[in-house]
Amino acid sequence: MSHSVLIIDDEKSFRVIAEAALSREGYAVRTAASGAAGAQAWRKEPFDVVLLDRNLPDIDGVDLLATLTKEALDRGVNTLFLVATAYADVENAVQALRQGAEDYLTKPIQLSELVVKIRKALEARRLRNRVRAFRREARQPLDALLASESAAMRELLGRARKVAQSPSTSVLLQGESGTGKEVVARLIHEETPGRRDEAMVELNCAAIAEGLLESELFGHEQGAFTDARSAKPGLLELAAGGTLFLDEVGELGSPLQTKLLRALETTTFRRVGGTRDLPLDVRFIAATNRNLEHEVAVGRFRLDLFHRLNVFQLTVPPLRERREDIPRLSHWLLDRIAKRSGRVPPSLSPSAQQVLAAYDYPGNVRELRNVLERALILESGPEITPASLVLGGSARPTGPAQAFFSISLREDERPPSLAEVEKQYLERLLSHARGNRAEVARLLKVSYPTVAKKIADYGIKVMDCL
Repeated sequence: MSHSVLIIDDEKSFRVIAEAALSREGYAVRTAASGAAGAQAWRKEPFDVVLLDRNLPDIDGVDLLATLTKEALDRGVNTLFLVATAYADVENAVQALRQGAEDYLTKPIQLSELVVKIRKALEARRLRNRVRAFRREARQPLDALLASESAAMRELLGRARKVAQSPSTSVLLQGESGTGKEVVARLIHEETPGRRDEAMVELNCAAIAEGLLESELFGHEQGAFTDARSAKPGLLELAAGGTLFLDEVGELGSPLQTKLLRALETTTFRRVGGTRDLPLDVRFIAATNRNLEHEVAVGRFRLDLFHRLNVFQLTVPPLRERREDIPRLSHWLLDRIAKRSGRVPPSLSPSAQQVLAAYDYPGNVRELRNVLERALILESGPEITPASLVLGGSARPTGPAQAFFSISLREDERPPSLAEVEKQYLERLLSHARGNRAEVARLLKVSYPTVAKKIADYGIKVMDCL
């Protein structure tokens, strides 16, 4: 599909030559000799690009530009305006840009320059449209989060919005895996004045080998190491003015913790192999599903870095503690998954909704999404039924409850000791919690160190419980 161009200029020879040149480039071109004729043509057909002369016989070109850009905004039309002005008339060019012109050209106009300017303007519009689409896509999880019916989530969102108004405050997000900590981080970024229009850069500290993390975070200079053939900015530079989200921050090794602490304390950093300090202007949001206080206690995480990151702490509640959100989340996720698969979103039967609401979701929202994606694959009809719901990685009975923990004895067998029972029960709990020690501590209503000590005392290998 060719783009359309309208040329508004009282110089006939230029209109003829420009129309011929642009037509050869594949554009659909129309011309007008006056401001009134040009405005009338644009109102009938909102062209992709309008080139208008600054000096028209019946109206000032900048005044016409102001009128057309306002009408375009009111009508939701995405026309690009280019203004032709006298050579070196900087004041008029600046005025045109302020009135909404994409760019300007100086007379006499070179046809090659005109073609390049139009091509660049259309490419810039295409990129802006893509950015807007990406931002709308990124906004969808926020809209779902903000519609929460849970009192716990509403309290969390209120606190997140408050800290968003403090653009330099570091935030630590705690919570189990899959609860949506990255969505809360996105909310804080989007609500922060002065930062929301800049980038939110994410780094999963557990997803990159420790040897590569330093270069990824701080960047490197050419020749800093064997493969550093050119200089590369790190995520700290890419996030300048915006937000750096450090997911799984508890996985950072000790040397990198030290470098990150220095950056936080001095608001400067150096690239790997660099000799000069670069300014640091980002808000840090860190997230972890570990108990960082315990990691500090056992010497795996620096106390001073913990305090630097933990200026404002938010804990995202697990899905089982906000069950009232499960129906709404289920419908929203199912709709999103189906549309991405090119399918009409099926409905959830009442019995399927009951099954979904009764499950504990050790994997939280991420697990709920997986359950619904599996159901969509298994169910080809217009409705999701319990038969299509595979919970916990395998089909779970929806009838009578099964025993969570039991010990069977033969008549001549001695009963197990209290320690043996405790060990077996702890192994069963670890299996139920997918190895999440913090979750086991929560279920037992004891501290994390108590659970960790019991596991060590009994020599339990957590991987064997999964």
